[in-house]
Amino acid sequence: MCEVNGGTRPGAPASLPSGPIPAALNRPLHFPAVRPGQRCPASPGKPVKASGFSGIALGTGPVRVIAGSTRRGIAQLINPTNSPPWLALKTLWFSVPSYQGPFIIRAERLGRPGPVALGEGPTVAPLVVPPGPTMNGTGGWREAPGGLWVRAPGCYAWQVDGLTFSETIVVRAVRHKAAR
Repeated sequence: MCEVNGGTRPGAPASLPSGPIPAALNRPLHFPAVRPGQRCPASPGKPVKASGFSGIALGTGPVRVIAGSTRRGIAQLINPTNSPPWLALKTLWFSVPSYQGPFIIRAERLGRPGPVALGEGPTVAPLVVPPGPTMNGTGGWREAPGGLWVRAPGCYAWQVDGLTFSETIVVRAVRHKAAR
């Protein structure tokens, strides 16, 4: 199970071991301000290839995300999902082999109000990964599969906090274009 603020997060992936989460990870949020109608400051992506996964990763720190995105930080939402009225963006969070510490991920919609949830199903709680290996990681890479769950396309940001870093990653989530 995965601990969040001293409790267990329902729907947490069984592949994440439990462990102590330092209070130092609960830093103030520092999401960018985006006014309605303003362009989404999407994070650029770069290719990453590990023994168990590959894709375009957003972020530059020791913890990054593959979110079905392009190098321009744009990702297509899954619609419909098995949890209506939520739309989803499949994510794979990973940490580089040199970082084995804990990390926490929190999310918010930028520029407009709207609920945001994380995890394998829509759970409105932070995603917390304890220190040490994950069951689905290989070669020192730690993996935390899940999703970003939203109610509408838009600009969304994650704040990733670890013991020695804090990074904001932004994605522009768009509706999936149906094939003609």
